[in-house]
Amino acid sequence: MNVLPAGPRTVVVAGDDSGPPPRILAQDGGWPLLAEPTSGARTGDHALRCYRLLLDGELGRSIERVVVFGRPTLSRPVTRLLSRPDVEVLAAPARGAWSTPPFPVDGTVDRDTRPEARDDTGWFEAWVEADRSVGRQLDRLLHEEPGLTPHEVAGAVGRAVPPGGLFVVGPSSPIRDLDLMVRGYAVGDRRKLIANRGLSGIDGVVSTAIGAALGRPHSTRSLALMGDVTFLHDTNGLVLGPGEPEPDLTIVVVNDDGGSIFTMLEQGAPEHAQQFERLFGTPHGVDLAQLCAATRTPHWRVGSVAELEHALGSPNGGIEVVEAVVRRDNRRELDERIRRLVP
Repeated sequence: MNVLPAGPRTVVVAGDDSGPPPRILAQDGGWPLLAEPTSGARTGDHALRCYRLLLDGELGRSIERVVVFGRPTLSRPVTRLLSRPDVEVLAAPARGAWSTPPFPVDGTVDRDTRPEARDDTGWFEAWVEADRSVGRQLDRLLHEEPGLTPHEVAGAVGRAVPPGGLFVVGPSSPIRDLDLMVRGYAVGDRRKLIANRGLSGIDGVVSTAIGAALGRPHSTRSLALMGDVTFLHDTNGLVLGPGEPEPDLTIVVVNDDGGSIFTMLEQGAPEHAQQFERLFGTPHGVDLAQLCAATRTPHWRVGSVAELEHALGSPNGGIEVVEAVVRRDNRRELDERIRRLVP
């Protein structure tokens, strides 16, 4: 077991498939926990909700040491943090065949590493205060937006996952929106969050969610969250053969008629507007209600948080689809306003 000396201003980063060790280390050391939703560590009082909005600010620039578990891949602020030459990076070996970290590492830790002593409480308290401030501003900003936002959809679905529940999240925007919206769950509630990621993350997500629900029959409830393009890539997953088992699964589809993730990247800049819709926005105009009708899959269409919460609170049993309609034309501008929030 490694022992980490106290002193450097430390944060703990928990990427995908980290499990409980980063949460335990952060609590024992009195350090902020920057945990992705599928890390298995976004629990307890040290997990911060809006950490990625704080990393490029004064607190983020004050970080001197990072302890990394799992595979952090969701946000560029975390990637920039792990690439800073003035920050000591300690990493636990990731599980699986590809365990080499894709960032410079100054030393290693393991799942049993503990701090030498609990750090000064002022460091952690400053992060908690900043996180709460930005979180309140974010909630107010979203509440004042006309119509339903994808962030509100992610937050509502995240809140609907009960203790013991299963939550499958699609790639691109939904997992990142959830990362901004979901607060730390209670320790020991046994929620299972999984996500298809990587270059092929868009493929087979409906089938993944159905398979996960069937493979975890003890779940108190099974939910899935994905974008419309991801859903369309695997609607054949809704076709079940005769005699095949059908799980109880609510699939929430955030429908903005295209690929919103690209609006927030370099190709979404104004100078590329003329070619953007055809190459990256890819509007499809598909009627999801008719598509679900073809497979006799129950379908709800909602346009507000209240309607979404009502749909989530009234499951029919079996596989059902809740279509949450949001805008895409303002996504880049909304993202820029969110990133400008400061404590």
